[in-house]
Amino acid sequence: IARAIVIEPPLILMDEPLSNLDAKLRIEMRSEIRRIHRAQGCSTVYVTHDQDEALAMADRVVVMKLGVVQQVGTPQEVFARPATLDVARFMGYRNVLPVQVAEANGLAVTLQGPGGIRFAGTGMEAAPLFQAGQAVAAIRPDEIEIGDGPLAFASTVETAEYGGREWLLQVKTAFDDLLYVRTSRAVTPGDQVRLSVPPERVLVYAGEA
Repeated sequence: IARAIVIEPPLILMDEPLSNLDAKLRIEMRSEIRRIHRAQGCSTVYVTHDQDEALAMADRVVVMKLGVVQQVGTPQEVFARPATLDVARFMGYRNVLPVQVAEANGLAVTLQGPGGIRFAGTGMEAAPLFQAGQAVAAIRPDEIEIGDGPLAFASTVETAEYGGREWLLQVKTAFDDLLYVRTSRAVTPGDQVRLSVPPERVLVYAGEA
């Protein structure tokens, strides 16, 4: 970095500069790079595959796939409103579920899953695409709540990984794939739990997964 900035260039390019550092040093260096960026007052293009790094460091995030720009926006915009399913996957929406649209009222949609599972979501594309047919729901593990609620559905805990303040669960539902759930509640494999998620955090995209 010192060699790059000593000539005071108008643009700095960084290609995954922190990829070989341990977790503690990565966090420290993120802050140092931000400090240098502000002190230099020049533009920095920073390439990373780490979504947490992108959110923490960027003023503007550009998400690309196969050389094609998928979305440009602030970290908050890209995190909360990913424009495509590929962007949603990059931003941590690990649960990608094939569903049928049962009802649509503008961008508010009611979804039908296997085994009669029904829950509400928010369409991320033009409303006519959600009038009927196949769609995909993307949900972050930390947006799923354990407990009874509107349109909650039953599940069984398959695995529970303790991470200090929270647990990362894999739960079995009527969907073919296991769902990932992040929660502060202590549960053990074999527990029966009910899951629900706020409709605004179920992002619905047209088409198939």
